[in-house]
Amino acid sequence: MKMKKILIIDDEKAILDSLSPLLEDEGFIVFKATDGPLGLDIYKKEEPDIVLLDIWMPGLDGLQVLKEIKKLNKGGMVIVISGHGTISTAVEAVKMGAFDFVEKPLSIDKILEVIKRGTSEERPLHSKTEEIRIGPLKGLDVYKQKTIGKSIVAYGLGLHTGVKTGMILLPMPENTGIVFEHIPDGERIPAYVDYVFSVGYASLVKGKNCMVRTVEHLMATLHMYGITNILVKVSEEVPIFDGSAREICRKIEEAGIIEQDAGIEPIVIGETVELQGIPEGKSIKIEPSKHLEIDYVLEGPKPIGFQEFHFVCEKEGFIKEIAPARTYGFLKDFERLEKMGLGTGGRVSNLIILNEEGVINTELRFENEFVRHKVLDLIGDLYLLNRPIIGKITARQTGHIENIALAKELKNRFVDPGKGIG
Repeated sequence: MKMKKILIIDDEKAILDSLSPLLEDEGFIVFKATDGPLGLDIYKKEEPDIVLLDIWMPGLDGLQVLKEIKKLNKGGMVIVISGHGTISTAVEAVKMGAFDFVEKPLSIDKILEVIKRGTSEERPLHSKTEEIRIGPLKGLDVYKQKTIGKSIVAYGLGLHTGVKTGMILLPMPENTGIVFEHIPDGERIPAYVDYVFSVGYASLVKGKNCMVRTVEHLMATLHMYGITNILVKVSEEVPIFDGSAREICRKIEEAGIIEQDAGIEPIVIGETVELQGIPEGKSIKIEPSKHLEIDYVLEGPKPIGFQEFHFVCEKEGFIKEIAPARTYGFLKDFERLEKMGLGTGGRVSNLIILNEEGVINTELRFENEFVRHKVLDLIGDLYLLNRPIIGKITARQTGHIENIALAKELKNRFVDPGKGIG
């Protein structure tokens, strides 16, 4: 097999001296450059397979070098590295054609994992995501695992942080699962129920040092597209976009879906499971069915009133009937959240704002848009099990807290038998 060439462009001599021998030990031919112009000269002469490119360099910075490399070779693999990374820098680099963005201090395991994803060469996957499994695998009677066809980026605003943000979605190998990677910290957090909690207004995942808020719309879209393996690079919050999952669907369609060889066993509900000990007026249960379906009843003050919706969960119906339904709330509730330092990203363009008289900032997309959005959240929260579910859910007045509690109970009963509430 032909040895692959790697060019490292970084003005930090310590990076060049420490990374080069490690990559040479892995069988690569390594070239080094301490600035952008020298790196471009070496690139033209040696035509390396992979470039590790620092962003922050004096003179010609990394993004300028990236632009020139893409002029020379549009398909060239460039991995951008930075010790001062932000999500906006990462998104910009990927939009310009970088394959991925890796934060300093550099880990040889993470570098090798990114290289493996970007090349056809079979190399061991040393990343910690190797330990994150999405469930037991079986033979032909399973759902196929899926990932996206290419990396995609998206800009937006965080609903609760109010910060302009973005996210990068990257394809991942079989058995990786759905994983969030915090920028700039670099910590990876599985989108799994053990790492999740809800504070009522949103669902979030927490690692040792970082958290990612408002994951439910993204998770719902991944659920309905059947995506089981993906890396989501983001800062503190998934963008809210227009308050719905419509833009996320558009981005997934843009990336395309790749069916992988391995399968994933669904959770097939064989008995009725009803959540106990929740507030009066609320209820949620799941019972056997031939597919995943949801019956949801919502009652609220005007202008919400009584709404109900039945949804048989499949992709095309989701795109048309559920994904466009937006986050909503009463003006007084957003004022209360703002006092808590939350909800500061709420704008007239990214949610439905209500008062006692009606909707005050937009036109409804559906007459019963509120209950449809509740179904959207439920679909997303359930996918924090990272596995398809076959069963019928009947829910009344529930929110993220109850959805997560049901997901945990399903894990206890069907993934870790013997741990259920009985």
